[in-house]
Amino acid sequence: MSGKDFKQEMPPPGGYRTFNSSRTYAKQLFRPGLVTGIIAGCTLYGIYQSHMIRKHSITEKFEDVDIQNAMQPFLTAERDREWLRVLKKNRDLENEIMKDVPGWKTGTWYGEPVYFTLGDKWWDPSIIEAYAHSDPSDMNTETFWSHHAEYTAPKFYDKYLPKWLLDYMW
Repeated sequence: MSGKDFKQEMPPPGGYRTFNSSRTYAKQLFRPGLVTGIIAGCTLYGIYQSHMIRKHSITEKFEDVDIQNAMQPFLTAERDREWLRVLKKNRDLENEIMKDVPGWKTGTWYGEPVYFTLGDKWWDPSIIEAYAHSDPSDMNTETFWSHHAEYTAPKFYDKYLPKWLLDYMW
């Protein structure tokens, strides 16, 4: 390596600059006052929003109770109509089945009352007794009102499902 072109690498003239060995602090991304202000603003906005949501939910609850109170007579009437329909069906079925039995009176056991009640009191039969001659699924459907009417309002997912599937759903 001892050629004419060889040049030894040496420090620059005057030497290298001094190396900083003292403590350096990280650069601040946010100023503490700015962060405190943002947090306080978000907190105040959250308090305002929670107050408005609470106010809205109280109003909505009031409206729901008001609607329930207004609809209660209609719902009770519909429930009673359904119950009477089931009892009429049972009576008609008993008449049809026992028509050939001599001395049979509907609602009794050969003329003796099934339930010994005082006076003109009416006792409803139990749910199981009322639906004894029905399909078992009818008991759950009618008891818990889990059936749907002839018309049901469109649901939000109707536009996402194919028509052939919607026909099977309701």
